[in-house]
Amino acid sequence: MRRVGLELELLAPDGSTRDDLARALAKQAGGALRFGFKYHGAGTLPDGHPDCHLTPASRVDVRGRWFASFIDDPTIVDDLRPADARRRIARTDDVRLAAWIERRCWDRSPARRFAALTKSFATREEPDGLVDPWGHPLVRWLDESMQRARVCEVVLRPLEPRELKPTLTRVMKLATKLGFTVPKEAAVHAHFDAAPFRSAPLLRKLVLTWTKERAQWRARLEPNPHCRKLGPFPDDVVRVAQLADADLPFETLAAGLLLAGLHRAVDLNLLGLVEKHPRQPTLEVRCLPGSLDPEATLTRLAHADTFLSRVAGR
Repeated sequence: MRRVGLELELLAPDGSTRDDLARALAKQAGGALRFGFKYHGAGTLPDGHPDCHLTPASRVDVRGRWFASFIDDPTIVDDLRPADARRRIARTDDVRLAAWIERRCWDRSPARRFAALTKSFATREEPDGLVDPWGHPLVRWLDESMQRARVCEVVLRPLEPRELKPTLTRVMKLATKLGFTVPKEAAVHAHFDAAPFRSAPLLRKLVLTWTKERAQWRARLEPNPHCRKLGPFPDDVVRVAQLADADLPFETLAAGLLLAGLHRAVDLNLLGLVEKHPRQPTLEVRCLPGSLDPEATLTRLAHADTFLSRVAGR
């Protein structure tokens, strides 16, 4: 088994939030709890600028090292009940600022999530949001249902093979004890290092082997039929891989796959492999079902690792 980073999609019970799992894990592991933001692209605003939602997040550091983050996942909706209670979140139309806030705005107090932004940009609060000293808006307020605070995607740091079982067992058992459940659309996403596959022959083999053997591997990985963002590679992507010459440079093949319509909402997300400046330089296996069963999850991860090892010729 190679090193892997995991994303576990869970749902807090009514009256609880994802922060409750973060607090419990920090206490159990003797770690430090921080509160901040995760930004999600929510399309574009009427003026054509990007709409970046800054959703409340929490993080646990253990022995000075990031261990896990607890964030919202906009795809989880079916199990959220209608509710009148609302809470205020923030949005910005600047992707660079959203990324800066996600990285820099962390504090021990949830009430001080924006402290770093205020300090760096000398912001002041107005009824609609935070502005800089010249009145230029940095973030605007946006209301959302309090039910969104129940959604809990647990993002675990990359784990070595020896760490996988104890870490999964700790997190899943604690979540179960606190009453967390697996939402209807849930998945487990496994992020493997993309670097070993950054060659044209292996990239081509990855696309064609998965396309040929997809039914066989999905039977082992047992994807959730309610998960919305899965599927085969687009036909044009497969066609480009089929027509690629053996001596084609990696950059040329990668660009060709992107032009052919390669996207992330498929069984194997290769964007972290083919993009020139990926946000996550990983190969993401997306077709594992949501779970609170560590043994079943480990078995599926072993199947995913076996497939990748076959492609890599190991």
